[in-house]
Amino acid sequence: MTPDRTPVPPSPRSLERRTLLRAGGGVLAAASLSGALTGCGFFSTDAENGDSGGGSKGKEAPSLKKQADAGKIPKVDKRLPVKPLVVKPLQETGVYGGTWHSAMITQEDIGWLRFSVGYEPLVRWASTWQGVTKTKIVPNVCEKYEVNGGGKEFVFHLRKGMRWSDGKPLTAEDFEFAFNDYNADPKVHPYGIYALWLNKDNKPARCEAVDDHTVRYVFDAPKAGFLEEVAGTSGVFMFLPKHFFKQYLPKYNKDANKDAKAAGASDWVTRLETVQEVWQNPDLPTVNAWLPRNPVTKGSNVVCERNPYYWKVDPDGSQLPYIDKVVVDVLQEVEVEVLKISNGDLDMQMYQFGTVRNKPVISRNRTKGGYRIAEVEPDSANTMIIGFNQTHPDKKKRALFANKDFRIGLSYAINRKKIIDTVFAGQGQPWQAAPGPDNELHDEELGTQYTDYSVAKANEFLDKAGFTKRDGDGIRLTKDGDPVAFTVLVVSDMADQVDAMDMIRTDWRKVGVDVTVSRLAETLYWERVEAGKSEAATWDCNNFDVRTGEGGDHYYAPTNPRGSSRFGGEWAKWYLRKDKGTGGDGEEPPARIKHQLELFDEMRDTFDIARATSLAKQILEITKEEFYYIGISTPPKDYAIVKNTLRNVPKSFSAAGLFQAPGPTNPSTYYFKAKA
Repeated sequence: MTPDRTPVPPSPRSLERRTLLRAGGGVLAAASLSGALTGCGFFSTDAENGDSGGGSKGKEAPSLKKQADAGKIPKVDKRLPVKPLVVKPLQETGVYGGTWHSAMITQEDIGWLRFSVGYEPLVRWASTWQGVTKTKIVPNVCEKYEVNGGGKEFVFHLRKGMRWSDGKPLTAEDFEFAFNDYNADPKVHPYGIYALWLNKDNKPARCEAVDDHTVRYVFDAPKAGFLEEVAGTSGVFMFLPKHFFKQYLPKYNKDANKDAKAAGASDWVTRLETVQEVWQNPDLPTVNAWLPRNPVTKGSNVVCERNPYYWKVDPDGSQLPYIDKVVVDVLQEVEVEVLKISNGDLDMQMYQFGTVRNKPVISRNRTKGGYRIAEVEPDSANTMIIGFNQTHPDKKKRALFANKDFRIGLSYAINRKKIIDTVFAGQGQPWQAAPGPDNELHDEELGTQYTDYSVAKANEFLDKAGFTKRDGDGIRLTKDGDPVAFTVLVVSDMADQVDAMDMIRTDWRKVGVDVTVSRLAETLYWERVEAGKSEAATWDCNNFDVRTGEGGDHYYAPTNPRGSSRFGGEWAKWYLRKDKGTGGDGEEPPARIKHQLELFDEMRDTFDIARATSLAKQILEITKEEFYYIGISTPPKDYAIVKNTLRNVPKSFSAAGLFQAPGPTNPSTYYFKAKA
């Protein structure tokens, strides 16, 4: 699936983030999964028909040279900055030409466009992901940068002579404009300015154009996570083409509201939603390697052609990208994507289709499709977690779910090995809601506690919880004589979780707990969960973010009313309200959880990464004690597909939300090598 934990700044009209599609692929995958597992080849990621070798080329693509020779665009040395960014290809220097075919699932899957052909932040992650605390942050649009005052000031030196895709100069004025007239303007963001731009007092920081090629951001206190978020956040508009974008703002165009209504929007603020990003507004100048020629909302695909003013070169000084064109098909179903992959119609693709259910079909068709399978380290930390609403409005239900011995007993009652073998093709290990084995915050004790399958231990802890009496059907009773029973909400589209929960219901019935599984559409699921009306609910689980706090932290502490609503929504509301402790929404949590939230605040404000990591570990120690969620297993490996003729593509990727693969792996250096 496309990472759904990636921070996305709020649009001008909303703070909501879209929960991206979850791949089903059940139709094609149904082709004898159990039989496929007996053949080792189906789960191999080795290439079958690899190629090697490079080719000769000039300093620019032939199509651009023709335009330059005809005087339609400047010569290549005039289109490049004084010091273009030199990118070393993963394997070899390439040659020009070809079309990269890929796909997205519905028009809403803009994340794939951002990650594959639109990852050009001011600073970027190094090409290999080692976790947020270890992966280097390197200059990208900027030539170099400095951090001063212990994290209070960030100075970026831009590339002289760098141009937007329309040929206009990119200068510090475009950064100052983006900050003052878009990011930090409350009129543009009536529902709240994104936290990246704010001081601790929630007032905007300062952005200053020191000169044409130097821009400075100044905060009142160290801004922990600033660089990490710039490198890893979709939709951060740190720079906008002022010469073009100002037409949408009343400050520069008195007819902005009139123009917005003529374009079908209710006002100029609403119109910004459809013009602020190049995928919806192809006329918008950009710095990306390829330029869309049609909006994602029109047509059955998005066609992108090379940017004549792209500002990166290979070690030979040849202007990138190598590939001429990118065509992204807009599909409505994952099953169609699987079919296109199997037929060899897609050249490089990640996310959405990469499930255990689909892998036998994808693997079986490698030779026919002419592709290899690349391993993808999953972003999630668990296949399924079950949260019990400890702030439920019913006092009896609340007491039941807050009983830690009760939750421990239920955890021991789950036959995780059977679920892993049956639902997840034998991939993964029993695991709680905890950072995964490859994560920098990995804690074996946190991940494995209470994961043994033991009916005896389950009964021991359920007895310890006070539920020793049973009715005639063997269901345990509370001290008030009520049956120990509750309903678990599951999103019906999450087929693996539906199957797993059906098995767990049987396991829990064996130890005297009666469970009803309610399958809901995702919209209805969130309506009930966010309203605090769920008794228990399932989801998957992401890793803990030391830096941005925008990813999986709400699985480990009640920091977000939506994300934490499965186990402690009222606590999260209390945490977020300004007047903590008196009045307002929410409910004050127990002292130990309050201390955890204090540590979380301190971590978010700590610029020193070693100290922040230490605080994160203290937070997770409390998570271990509180045992908010019952988890099932570590997730199976995801995978991508890569055509055998496509070179400079890594053999493996990380799907970490902040990393935004494949962007940091330099798709501008991908190229097609014809078979000998």
